[in-house]
Amino acid sequence: MLPFFMQNNRFFISCAGYMGALFFILFSFVFVYYSHTEDIKSTDYAFLYSIIGIVFLMMFGWELVQRYTFAQKEGIPFFALASDSNIKILKSTLYRFIVLFIPFLIVWLLVQNHYYFTQNNFFKPTRVFFDYLLWIFLLAGIPYIFITRKYLHHTRYEFNDYGILSMIAVRALFRKFIKKEDTRLYQNRRITKVLRLYLVNFFFLTLMARFFVSEFQGFNQAYHMISRANFGTLSWYLQYKTFFLLFFHLLFIIDVGIATIGYSFASRWLDNRTRSVDWTWSGWIVALLCYPPLNTAFTSQFISYQGLPTHQLITNEYALAVVLAVVLLLYVLYVWATVALGFKFSNLTHRGIVSSGPYRFVRHPAYAAKNMAWWVDNTFVLTNIWATVGMILWNVIYILRALTEERHLSHYKDYQRYRGKVKYKFIPKII
Repeated sequence: MLPFFMQNNRFFISCAGYMGALFFILFSFVFVYYSHTEDIKSTDYAFLYSIIGIVFLMMFGWELVQRYTFAQKEGIPFFALASDSNIKILKSTLYRFIVLFIPFLIVWLLVQNHYYFTQNNFFKPTRVFFDYLLWIFLLAGIPYIFITRKYLHHTRYEFNDYGILSMIAVRALFRKFIKKEDTRLYQNRRITKVLRLYLVNFFFLTLMARFFVSEFQGFNQAYHMISRANFGTLSWYLQYKTFFLLFFHLLFIIDVGIATIGYSFASRWLDNRTRSVDWTWSGWIVALLCYPPLNTAFTSQFISYQGLPTHQLITNEYALAVVLAVVLLLYVLYVWATVALGFKFSNLTHRGIVSSGPYRFVRHPAYAAKNMAWWVDNTFVLTNIWATVGMILWNVIYILRALTEERHLSHYKDYQRYRGKVKYKFIPKII
């Protein structure tokens, strides 16, 4: 019988993301309670990133306990022990560690030295984050690979092992560029998948590390504004709006924190290893248009609704309070989707199908919730036709993201089954 991680366990539902959300909330309040200023300094980065590390360990441990308990209940073997000697396993471990370290070292050098990252203060947290990742990899890489190789070994695992594929890629690149042989590297789909995966994780990890600190900055400022002695002298609406900002940033601490963990760690133990990477131009373009630098350098310049002459449609404070409550609720739905994905969170990749949480009702709950929140929060766009067009075009980009994801995932039977079960893309019973 195949080990647990190779079974098609459609009844197993991971709750690791919910565990992560709970502890992100707890540690966020601990941080701001003991912080003494509204500004987050570079000396605080170590503590902030240690939060990600602690939450990851708790999520990882909880996931393993869940999976082991489920396997025992279903009578499925949890481990797949290797028959090789420890010396042979250790030798294999060292080879894999080295070839996995090479691309990570290249990425680390880029982040620490390229002017795009060094001349932009927003990426200062990213450089610190990659320093910590480097030390974690150096200290824990060999023990982790050895344990995984020994206790979760199977031929089908090895076929798509990142270390083995990276070794093949390094050898092929050496033969192609040093020995000038025609290796036709691009024709090996498994190898190109890993190379594309490195690119996806590099791009999004540099952003998530930066976003995590900026969301903490907003949360910290809102908390200290509330804790001031003169906070009670503000109008009820300003107090209300400050609490809105507190919970708004807390939601995105959870969102970006789980996303950072998802991009940082893929493992046999979690069943979140990448099965495929979308490599179509349309898929990448519509995704990258939503993130820096393209969203600030291009998309926001040509599809803008913020800098146009508009005026507020809603000015009554009680009505505005209702608007903020609805916006917060929609972002709760948005972050719920991230929490449900947990370790499988990623853009442009297929890391397994999640059908729990909001994914029980629609196939793209995050996109739907975020775009509805924009309309509720920015009703002023309706006072200028070009601002309205700009908002609609942003909606179109996210619709295209959903469609390109559907095209990518529809090649897989598990997604075909999921799509047959969940009929609607964005809004239940409507579309």
